Amino acid sequence: MRNGLWLTVLLVMTVGTAWAGEPQVRFLSRTEAAAALTSGEELRYYAKLQLAEMRAKTGLELDGLSLEAARAAARQAYGAATRDFTDDERAALQEAVDSMQPTLVAKAPLYARTPWCFIKVSANIEGGLPHTRGQCIVLADDVLQSLIAGHAKSKFNHPSGVWGLLLHEQSHILQRDHPALFASLYTGVFGFRKATVAPPQWLLERRVVNPDAPAVEWIYPLGEGAARHWILPDIELSVLEHPRMPQDFKAVALGVHELPNHRWVMDDANLPAKQTDLESLAPYVDAFPVKGEAFHPNEIAAEMMAEIIVGDGMQHPDHALWAKTRRWAGEALR
Repeated sequence: MRNGLWLTVLLVMTVGTAWAGEPQVRFLSRTEAAAALTSGEELRYYAKLQLAEMRAKTGLELDGLSLEAARAAARQAYGAATRDFTDDERAALQEAVDSMQPTLVAKAPLYARTPWCFIKVSANIEGGLPHTRGQCIVLADDVLQSLIAGHAKSKFNHPSGVWGLLLHEQSHILQRDHPALFASLYTGVFGFRKATVAPPQWLLERRVVNPDAPAVEWIYPLGEGAARHWILPDIELSVLEHPRMPQDFKAVALGVHELPNHRWVMDDANLPAKQTDLESLAPYVDAFPVKGEAFHPNEIAAEMMAEIIVGDGMQHPDHALWAKTRRWAGEALR
């Protein structure tokens, strides 16, 4: 009995060590990718999409279609946009992941143990921007061509290169796998609070669903004492007629407050609501060292984790939040 137990422990330790040392990488075929993007849990993504947003994300006109018919057409477009990886694309991604693995084992073992999965799509999906769906990183064909043409081995470990891109996206996979772990970062380090704020219809029609952060549920406090108030960072379409992605997306701060029954509502539910361009809100922007994607803690964390792991070229390196986040990562990412 005891010998069998020790044999089991030894086997688990051996397998775990091999897994951490050799990254698991999977490239979905076109057929596999289409199924991954359009079925199962991913159906919830399409159920959130609105007409104007779908036009921006797919290039479809969707004229004369009901909302449900438009969602079905968009889902079909996502499936039809999947592609098979070329040998060169697979080799470049595999080399990038392999080159990162020793750093991940040393600095962030949780990343080292997390499998990598890649999906290839045409550039007309999601504006051609890298993103994630389910357990996979989704890359457009032009991004992959740029990766092959413009990134030599010496650039794989640069935060603006392949390492930074892949680590940012892989962070979103970990956020899905370990929501409570990352919630402790958002609340205990970043200062957010989780709250459900019911959106009015006009906001639903303008809201952009971020596949890497589909739940808009994190509010942030500004001001002190009697002047303290809360905002809900969000992404909206600036135009509804023929919107473009991402040119017609804007990050905004919506004022919210708590009612006596602990229900959160918008300060102004009318259209247009009182809202502020998030990038112009200095107290919020200055609270974080990374700029450009501070509209959701998922994105803030993904950018910061990538820069901490790469360890080079950090934005605003003297910002106090870096030390606090490093301490969190040192414990949480074991």
